[in-house]
Formats: sequence, C-alpha cells, structure tokens
Amino acid sequence: MAPLPWPAAASLLAAGGTLLLIRYLRQYRGKPGADWFLASLSFQTVWSAAYGVALLTFAEPIRWALEVVSWAGMAGTGVYFLAFALAYTGRGHLVERWWRGFLGFPILIGLIGATNPVHGLAWVDFTVVPVAGMAGATYDMRLWATVAATIGVLSITVGSLVLFDTVVSYGPLYRREAVAVGLSTIPPVVAVLVWIYGLGPVPEVNFATVMFLPHVALDAYAFAGSDMFEFHPATRRVGERAAIDDLGAPVVIVDEQRRVVTLNGAAESSFGVPKAAALTRPLDELFGEGSVDPTATDDTVTVQTEGRQRIYAVTATSLSDAGGTHVGYTVVFQDVTAERRREQRLAVLNRVLRHNLRNDMTVVRGFTEAAAERVDDAETRSMLDRAAAKSTELVALGENARTVERVLDSDPRSERVALADLLGAVRDEHVDGDEGTTVSVDASDVAVTSDPAVLQVVVGALLENALEHAGEAPTVVLSAERRNGAVAVGVADDGPGVPEHELDVLDADAESALEHGSGLGLWLANWGATTLGGDLAFDTSDGTTATVTVPDGERPESGNVNGNGNGEP
Repeated sequence: MAPLPWPAAASLLAAGGTLLLIRYLRQYRGKPGADWFLASLSFQTVWSAAYGVALLTFAEPIRWALEVVSWAGMAGTGVYFLAFALAYTGRGHLVERWWRGFLGFPILIGLIGATNPVHGLAWVDFTVVPVAGMAGATYDMRLWATVAATIGVLSITVGSLVLFDTVVSYGPLYRREAVAVGLSTIPPVVAVLVWIYGLGPVPEVNFATVMFLPHVALDAYAFAGSDMFEFHPATRRVGERAAIDDLGAPVVIVDEQRRVVTLNGAAESSFGVPKAAALTRPLDELFGEGSVDPTATDDTVTVQTEGRQRIYAVTATSLSDAGGTHVGYTVVFQDVTAERRREQRLAVLNRVLRHNLRNDMTVVRGFTEAAAERVDDAETRSMLDRAAAKSTELVALGENARTVERVLDSDPRSERVALADLLGAVRDEHVDGDEGTTVSVDASDVAVTSDPAVLQVVVGALLENALEHAGEAPTVVLSAERRNGAVAVGVADDGPGVPEHELDVLDADAESALEHGSGLGLWLANWGATTLGGDLAFDTSDGTTATVTVPDGERPESGNVNGNGNGEP
C-alpha cells in the first residue's frame, strides 16, 4: 500500500490533533470565549479532515463536494475565532450583538457552495488536477468565494490583533497565552493568502490545513500548558468597565480639550443628559450655568435638574497614555448636597446655642445671684441658688461646645511633648485650690509624639468629669506609661464610678431619647481620642479609671524632650 502524500497526511494529523484539543478544552465550556473557540476548532477539524480526504479523491463529484465542505469549514474557523477573541478579552457584548452573523456566515457559505452549479456565484470551471500523487483542484473564483476567503482571513487577523492588544494593555498577566494563540494563526493565514492569489509553486493545493499543525501545537501550549481559560482578561476588562458604569457617583471622561468622551449611567441621570447627546460636547455644557475645572484640587459645581438643585464635589484625575502623553481627565462627581445642608444647619444651630445661650445664661446667672443676695427667705434663696448653679452648668456646656468646634475642627499637628508637663498644665488649669481636692501627676520620663492641644483637651475633659462626680474630697491621679509602642494616659479617681448609662451611650456611638449623657465632657474625650488615632476605655471596678491610649509617632533613642531634660528611657 502506497504511503499517503505528506500534505494529506499532515491535514489528517492536524484534524486528529484538533480533536484531542477539543476533548481537553470541553471542561472549560461556559468560560468567556471558550464555547466560540470550541466551535472554531470544530470547523477547523472539519476543514482539515475534509481537505485531507479531498487530496486523496480523484472522483470529481466527490472532490467537488469535499471542496464545498472545506470552504464552509474555513468560513466557520475564521469568524468563530474572531468571536472567541472578542469574548475572551471582555468584549462579549459585541458578540452578543452580532451572534446571528457569526452563526449564519459558515452556513451561508456552505449553501452557496452547494448550490453553485445552479448560479455559479462561487466559482466556475472546477477541475481536478493530479499533483504529486494528490488530487489538486483548479477553478476560477467568483465574488462569493473571494468574499468568503477575505472575511475568513480578516476575521482571524482581527482576532489576533485583539489578542495582541491584550498583551499591550494588560502586560505580563496574559502575555504568554495571548502571544501563543495570536502567533498560531499566522501559518494558516499566510497559506490561505498564498493559495488565493496563486503565489505558491503548487497553486492547485491549499496548504492551510498543513499549517494547522504548528497552530494546534501553539494552542495546546496556551490552553493546556498555561491554563489560558483559568485566567482570562475578560474579568479585568469587564471589572474596569463595571467600576465606572456601576458606580453610583457620576463619572465623566473628557479629552485634553475637556470634551466629553464617555460618561456612566449615573452621570446621565444626575445631569439630565443622554450619553449620545453629551458626547463631544464641552464638559461645562452639562451643567448649565456651572463650570468645572479638572485641574482644580478642590472644586464644586451646582446642577439644576428636574426642579432640584444638587451640589457635587469634583475630583479629577489626569489620564496619560503608555508614552506619558496627557490625553484627558477622569472626572468624578460626589453628591454632597445633604452634607452641605446639614453642615449649614449645624453651623447655624451651633452659633445660636454657643453664642446666644452662653451670653443669655450669663445674664440669667448674674440676675439670679443678685436676687439671691437680696432675699431673706431661706427657701427662696435655695431655689435661686439652684437656678444659678444650673445657669453655670449651661454656660459651661456652651464653652464645651466651643471647645469641640475649636479643637476637633482645627488642622492637626504633631510634636514631641513630655507628658509630665502636659498633665501638670491640665491639673493647674482645672484645679482652683479647692480644699480637700487632691490631684497628683505620675508621668516621669514619658513622652509622646502627638497633637498636644487635642490631648490636653481630652485629659482636661476627663479630669473635669472626675472632679465633678468623685465626691466631696476627690483624689485623682493623672498618669502616663508606655505600652507596646503606644502611650496610655490615665485619669483615676476614688469616686463612685461613671454611671453605666453614660458609658453605654459612648459604646453605642449615638444619643437616644431614653438614654443620654449628662453633658459634652465624655463625648469630647471620646472624639478627641479618635482624632488622635487612639481609643478611650473605662474601668469602674474601683472608682473610675479612664485610659486614653494613643500611638506614639516617634520615639527618640536619646536626648531631651522639649528641652526640659526629660529624656525617654
């Protein structure tokens, strides 16, 4: 028995190798692009097998029928490869839009070839030609054959370019796989072009099916050796698109001349403009009378849509291509309408309560004290004294509110401070020589790098709370010690302990109608500790010990602290 001519044997071997690859890749069905790639390989198998048999068949009707099958296989291999490349790289929406064309094209080519004897649109003068022991064929291609071959080649070429674009866009993450599959298409595409234009030494034979051997080898490396369907760029591309499209905040991308390139659905609804109408328009035209400067670091814009006025904080990020050339901006709009209105209401209420309440209650206290001095009735004097005390408490409450605004809203600063000095200053500020009151400081050689103003206010609020609730002759110890890279500042008293309902309020981080703190002191301490990056804890097992633990931003190995000679150990 004579050996098979090598082109026929190579074509049949390529068909067998493709079948093995299909069998392996069936486990990935449902992955992005996998089904389309399996379809492309199936048509590749049909093409290779049909053409391999055709090279051994000299009977003209059978040879003609196998040629028709080969053409249908070539059409399906090309367009389904393009569909695979689009879906695999995260462009599946394009495939969904054109899926009927992808499915119908090889069927159409097969039908045109099968009915060619009736209309002659594919080719004429089909003749079987013996070539080196094989059944070659010659025919004059007509329009449909040329169109089919061109679409097949273009589909594979575009698909390869899409894969190579993945290499450029996403770097090494998918590089080996995409390069392998992209390169695998070159041998069969070149062979098809040589055959169509009669450039080779044997124009009667199409060597594309022979070139499927390196094609299958490279595909096997990409999919079996490198797990191409285990890690695919569709996840990243779809994720990047969803990060903008699904974002609740409006996002607009503009070019370097600030013309709209694209915008997400939130921008369409927020600004009352459809994407089609917004594209290529200047960014400022989206906002009526407002304007946006992408180069500004702190910008806001007011937008009037559907009778409502919204305020947006604008954050812009410059866009540059791979060569570093500036190409535009990504502009994100954050709706701050409710926040700005709340800030305005709070500012008005704070000014009224802090200023008017303090001033008016000072007047009330003065008149109440004067009235108490002028009455002889003990019961009346007691009531007036109580009213004066409550006035004093309200004035102090206003002062605390003022302290909250002044300290917690100020720009943070950090410096090295000796805690013995800071705690001594707190003691001197809050202890006015009351007999029976004892406040001591135990913070020898302890220092911390933090915001001294905030820390002093926190400790002062805790000390004031201790002096107020620790009884007739309170004893309070202000201490500081180092704990695992942080500094713990304690305020311990011998009183009855902070009421549980006040600690519960701090734990819940909210005031309620049934359970609330008696003032701003503990809130001020709690907020201040958070501002310092620390935390506030209470121990009421024996009196009350409030501990503020703050991180130490710096711990010098040697030297003085604030020039007072108190170095850290």
